[in-house]
Amino acid sequence: MKKKGKTLITGAAGFIGSHLVDLLLKEGEPPNKLRLFVKTGESLDNLPSNKNFDIIVGDIRDKKLIKKAMKDVEVVYHLAARIDFDGKDYADYKDVNVDATQHLLDECKNKRIKKFIFFSSIGVYGLPAGIGDIISWDEEHIKVPTNHYGRSKLEAEQAVIMAHSDWGMPYTIIRPASVYGPREKGPTLALYRAINKRQFVMIGKGNNKMHYVYVTDLVKAARLAEKSKQRTGNYIIAGEEPAKFKNIVKWISKSINQSVPKIVIPGWLALMISYPINIMGKITGIKVPLFPSRVKTMTTSYYYDITKAKEELRYSPKINFKKGAYLTGRWYLKKGWLGL
Repeated sequence: MKKKGKTLITGAAGFIGSHLVDLLLKEGEPPNKLRLFVKTGESLDNLPSNKNFDIIVGDIRDKKLIKKAMKDVEVVYHLAARIDFDGKDYADYKDVNVDATQHLLDECKNKRIKKFIFFSSIGVYGLPAGIGDIISWDEEHIKVPTNHYGRSKLEAEQAVIMAHSDWGMPYTIIRPASVYGPREKGPTLALYRAINKRQFVMIGKGNNKMHYVYVTDLVKAARLAEKSKQRTGNYIIAGEEPAKFKNIVKWISKSINQSVPKIVIPGWLALMISYPINIMGKITGIKVPLFPSRVKTMTTSYYYDITKAKEELRYSPKINFKKGAYLTGRWYLKKGWLGL
């Protein structure tokens, strides 16, 4: 049976949100049934042109705008969030990541919401820079966030769960591993650029394993969650297998026609010199390329068990990192993003 109401997508013009829009259109959703919540001033370049989307532009913290956005909505994909680690205190994240989520949930009350899909983060478990190696953790692992962002996402998750407990709202919590792919402007693009400009230096031997998820696999998992008969659920979404960091660097290098960087710095040495470099950066206000958390992230392993998503959502990731790195690198080259 076709949906009578609309699908709301917050953060729809962003990296992940725009790929979700692409998938929904591909699967036959009418553009006018997609209500896209876009941040004021954000470019619409990621979205298909000449589509009669229902677009709302504004601030996700605006309660009146959220009320308007939720009118006649049956499905919510909530992606809008502050995702950087630059905030000085928790308040820098709470208003966007927690309070805005609560406002959305409040508007779901007394409505026939078929599913609320909340995009959280593996950061709710803590990140390797703060806790060390993460080996095959699953959804039941203890959640101990190591930064303000992770804490805010965990608090927002708790609000979603409480909405179900209070008035029975069906929900799915999605916790993506490191997301990459065309249109990504964050840490993966930074790695591509460093390699392209020959500014990348390998720290350690690179045998540590990292877990990524290609963006189209991630949004497919979210779509499966919408269609699932499971009324509640929380899932780690990652690729089929982690990859060794040295192979990640190799595949990225090849995708953009660069040779594999050969300079290697021992991990202990990089960590030792990162502390004074970080202090100098704070004193001068200059962003430095090497700091302790980056060294730790580059030299630890982090990978997850996605069995639950496979069994309950029938999630089946299609793009391994070797292929995904190639697709992403060619896209960056085509768009001229690597020389910026």
